[in-house]
Amino acid sequence: MMRSRYGWTLALMMLVLCAVTSGCFFQSISPMDIYTLEPGWNQNDPVHDEKKGSTIIEIAPVRGSAAFTGTEIYYTDIRQSQHSYAYSRWRDAPVKSIQTILEAILGKSGLFAAVLPSSSVSKADFVLESTLLEFGHFLADDGSSTGIVRMRFHFVDNKSKALVASKELVSRMPVASLDARGATAAINQAANTVANDCVRWLGTLQ
Repeated sequence: MMRSRYGWTLALMMLVLCAVTSGCFFQSISPMDIYTLEPGWNQNDPVHDEKKGSTIIEIAPVRGSAAFTGTEIYYTDIRQSQHSYAYSRWRDAPVKSIQTILEAILGKSGLFAAVLPSSSVSKADFVLESTLLEFGHFLADDGSSTGIVRMRFHFVDNKSKALVASKELVSRMPVASLDARGATAAINQAANTVANDCVRWLGTLQ
């Protein structure tokens, strides 16, 4: 009888101890911050004085390394070692968000009669292919840091499948604070700058 009571008492103490330690453990975990990568609706878009274009362009899925197909927010230190912010994530994968930005800014530019996503059943005159080469928060030797977006674009004639032109564009924006909030703000600016520069480049090809 004594052994039975002792066993129940010990089991109860273990349960209480587990509950206390588990509570302390979960309380020590910081909440996850979610950041979005989206078109700068209030930014000045490339201006085209001509009438709206008559051709249709399709935005092919943006390609990129495995690091850009997840939601981690990466930073690279002076040793060229890549890390991710522990308690911060993108709402969507950078390759998908960048494609949304390209579609939105190209659509607002008036450069084309229509801007189609890759899932569209309609036929386009041109296809814009792109690869995301660099994307993240980079720390320099002098202590400064920047949000960098680098992309390579291919403008393709969809009828002949011929390459019309290629262009590599990069934007570097200063990071105001050395944390995920500062990094994502700078990366957003850089992504929108690259998209706007892409519109200007495509305007020279029409």
